[in-house]
Amino acid sequence: MTKFRSRDPSEIVTATLQGYADRGVFRGFSVAPGPRGRQAYRFTWLTRRPTALSFDPRTGVLGFNGLFPARSRPGMAADLRALVAGVASRERPAHKRLDARRATVSSSLRRGDWSLTMKVKGSNHAYATRAALNLVNELFLVLHERYPDYLIEEFGFPDE
Repeated sequence: MTKFRSRDPSEIVTATLQGYADRGVFRGFSVAPGPRGRQAYRFTWLTRRPTALSFDPRTGVLGFNGLFPARSRPGMAADLRALVAGVASRERPAHKRLDARRATVSSSLRRGDWSLTMKVKGSNHAYATRAALNLVNELFLVLHERYPDYLIEEFGFPDE
């Protein structure tokens, strides 16, 4: 676990994400300042399409807005929502369970786009950032297993 010299939440989130980029997990990592102190991150990760992540240090919210286009897939959106709802459940293995004392997670479906939000509790910014990335990875695994045609159509995954 990395110890951060800075106590600035934006710097901690940026350093955590930069660590993934430095290890080659992300490509094309960039950060841009947004309105009212927000940070806008872009990186290529699980698909050919860049991933967008925002962080609002005033509210402690990490947001993957429009992570999955889900206009014609209400069943898929419900499956993803159910997975997110159970991520802090004691029924999940401890290494996959979200510690609700450190962060909470929610999802939404607006204008046909499915989004994921992670709310940091206290000074657990690095933990919440890693947990959000792990959850997004798990969501892609679920899509690969249950909705491979969706990944082919929306993200250009190979037809295998």
